[in-house]
This record gives sequence, C-alpha cells and structure tokens, in this order.
Amino acid sequence: DRQHGTGMAINIGDYLIGIGYRLLNEARADIGAEAASDLIEKMSAAHIKLCEGQGAEMAWQESETFELAPLDALQIYALKTSPAFEAALYAGIRMTGSVGKYEALISSFSRHIGVGFQILNDLKDWQGDDNNKLISGQDALAMRPTLLLALALQTADDQQKADLKDILQGHSSDGARIDRLREIYQDCDVFTKAEALVDKSRARAEELAENVENEDFKQLLMFFCDTVLAEETPEAKPEPQVLMPTA
Repeated sequence: DRQHGTGMAINIGDYLIGIGYRLLNEARADIGAEAASDLIEKMSAAHIKLCEGQGAEMAWQESETFELAPLDALQIYALKTSPAFEAALYAGIRMTGSVGKYEALISSFSRHIGVGFQILNDLKDWQGDDNNKLISGQDALAMRPTLLLALALQTADDQQKADLKDILQGHSSDGARIDRLREIYQDCDVFTKAEALVDKSRARAEELAENVENEDFKQLLMFFCDTVLAEETPEAKPEPQVLMPTA
C-alpha cells in the first residue's frame, strides 16, 4: 500500500484470494470432492463476513454522529477477525475427516479468540515509544471504531466527548491529538477495562478448550489461547553491571 498505492494493494489482494480458491478446488484429488466443497463453502462464508466487518467499520468512519457503543465495536471485531480463525480451524479438522460435533465449538471458540485478538491489537496501538508519540495511537488517528474509543464515549463527560469529536475530526496536530486522547482514555480507565475484556475472552476460550475430549484437538485450541491471546510481559532487561572500587 505504502509503496505502490491502495489500488494496487487491493488488486493484488483479490488476485491472491482467487489463487486460494483455485488451490481449494485443486485439493479435491487429495481430500475428496465433498471435503473440498465444504472448505470452499466455509472460506467463502468467512470472506463475506470479513467484508461485512470491514464495511461496518467504513460505514462508521463515513458517519457524522460519532456514536459508538462498546457492543457495536465488539460486533465489528467479531466480523473482522473471528471468521478467519474459524475458517482456518475448520479447514484443518475437515481435511482429517468429519467436523461433526466440533463445528459449533469452533465457531464459539473463534469468536472469543478473534474479539480478544482485536482488543489486544487496540492496546498494542498505544504501546509505542514514549519519545515518539506518532508511533502510538495510529488507529485513533485513522478514525477507526475501536473498543477503546467506545469505552471512552460510554463514560466521558460532555467536555471530553467534545474533545473526542475534535480529535477524530483532526482539528489539531497529530501529537496534540494523541496526547489529549491518551489523557481522556486514562481518565476514563479505558485501558484497564479493555484488559479485563481480553481476560474474559481468554477465559471463555480456555473453558471451551478444556471441555474438548480429544486430547490432540484440546492441545491445539490451548495453543491458540497461549499464542494469539498471550499476555503482554515486559521484555527482560539485563541487570546493569556496577563496577565497585577496589580501594
């Protein structure tokens, strides 16, 4: 996108999707026509849901009300990310045989994983270098309907809401907008609330995984929880070496 432009990026993306569907069709020789048909159906359904999620985000960006409830943001997240996890999990299981009783579980598990992943992405957007404020808060500057913004709008007072609208409309410099937005988010305890929702998504996904009887599948789902929803830990830094005087 940055090097060749948005149009070229979209065209290449469409081309790669076309290749993906062709590969699924060619897989009939190895996995059977019925399994290949099921995979194409699942992938196409996921493709449509992902587009609906992106469309919902774009529609909000074009709106003039700036109203966004936390549930609205979570629903967009469920459409933007969860279908990709669901399609990937479904494909792996279906290529080994019948999905059967796991189909509903895969859908629920993927929803929790996808929503938690998107909230973590929101939080990581604010973990930039403190010496370069333009690194953090990029989703806010792009006026995306994030959960953090929705949580802030839910508890902000009238002045804070007016400031949020001014920030989203870009009436000041990027640095000033980021500073004020961070201040509002901290005053509204947005980061703590978002972290609690990640914990809830992780707990619900782990609960579903623990109830799976097949040990191999259970371990796979737990691997998803441990990697996709991994808790952020500060990078370990070596202890400074202090030279003590000998005399």
